[in-house]
Amino acid sequence: MKMSLVGRELTSVLTIAFLAGVSSGCSKPVKLVPVEGVVEIGGQPAEGIVVQFLPQASDGEKRPTSFATTGAGGSFSLSTYDGKPGAVEGTHNVLLADTLEERPAQGARAVKPPRLDSRYATMSGGLTATVSDGGEPIKVQVPLATP
Repeated sequence: MKMSLVGRELTSVLTIAFLAGVSSGCSKPVKLVPVEGVVEIGGQPAEGIVVQFLPQASDGEKRPTSFATTGAGGSFSLSTYDGKPGAVEGTHNVLLADTLEERPAQGARAVKPPRLDSRYATMSGGLTATVSDGGEPIKVQVPLATP
């Protein structure tokens, strides 16, 4: 069975994030702060988006990855892969993957176009966010994917 490009990207992103979360358990404990926000695609709240925050560590320390899946209204609340609510303070690379994207069989055409450009599921997608204690909700905005 062959996977679509988006399926492979989503699998790769989730695997990397899982390994980052597992390996972060080996470092000293870090302070987590509550993080809530909303994802908008083309100016509209987006339900069913996996949101991952991967900390940018300049000191070489490993820090836990946080993630969530957006609900109604595009809202999310981050937690780590070991179930602790929040994210570490600092700047994060933000990855997005659409769980509602249609993934037709190889050779078949999708009936509806994707909402999200697949580049946002990669580290080179260019999305970042800053997490701070007592910070405002984070708004992640991206344009609608172009065919």
